[in-house]
Amino acid sequence: MSRASLREFQTHLAQRLTAAQSGQAPSRWLAVMAGQWRLLLPLEFSGEISPMQHCAPLPHALPWFLGLASLRGQVCGVVHLGRFLGDGASALTPQARLIQFASALDLNTALLVDQLVGLRNPDQLQKDPNAARDASRPWLGAAYRDAEHNLWNEVDLLALAENEHFLNVT
Repeated sequence: MSRASLREFQTHLAQRLTAAQSGQAPSRWLAVMAGQWRLLLPLEFSGEISPMQHCAPLPHALPWFLGLASLRGQVCGVVHLGRFLGDGASALTPQARLIQFASALDLNTALLVDQLVGLRNPDQLQKDPNAARDASRPWLGAAYRDAEHNLWNEVDLLALAENEHFLNVT
């Protein structure tokens, strides 16, 4: 993807996110890829999106906690979401993005995802009645299937922000 088309995509996505958060559009989720996972992040708890930046490592941190980064002057912990979900280490690509938690969650954290996929409306997905909830991941919500039968998991960012394992990075 060229720089110009990437910039256009980011501008278009930012406009759609702003419209969705203000109630002008029916979008509900930000769709992302994190390792092998297709995830749906609720717009109301998703904050600013930025390219990957240098992280200052934290000694003795768990492998999924990449360290601390300054995002617009705010120091944030950076969590590699794919690794947190149990995927192995993967190389970062130019499509990797940091998604900050919304200020309403009062958690200076950004999730590193491998790729932004776009916005998803509830009417674009069918709830998967066969997908079982994972008790070890109580912050994973309902599972959905898209038109291509891909499985998407909703992430409850509020529950994740309160999860003891997520908050304990060492």
